[in-house]
Amino acid sequence: MRNIADFIEKIESGKYHYVIWIYSSEGHYCQFNTQRNKPRTLQLQKAIEQNLQVIVEMHSDEIDNAFLLLPEVHVVVPVKFHGNQVLSITRPQAA
Repeated sequence: MRNIADFIEKIESGKYHYVIWIYSSEGHYCQFNTQRNKPRTLQLQKAIEQNLQVIVEMHSDEIDNAFLLLPEVHVVVPVKFHGNQVLSITRPQAA
């Protein structure tokens, strides 16, 4: 588990491609409405402020994972995410 602020700082400092998903209903997530003219981290912060569960699906050479952000408790948890559903919570990789 990581702190949300640390997680956002890490993705801001890198050139990561990611997709933001928000909880929809019955265990399913839908893609967060992204606006091309706004910086992506501002979109992520907006999603966190407005939703109780946010998934950040990362795609890069270094990282290819998904993370569940839980704003109420300020934590980030690695998850297996596929087909707009969280399949399981995974253990963080050792550094």
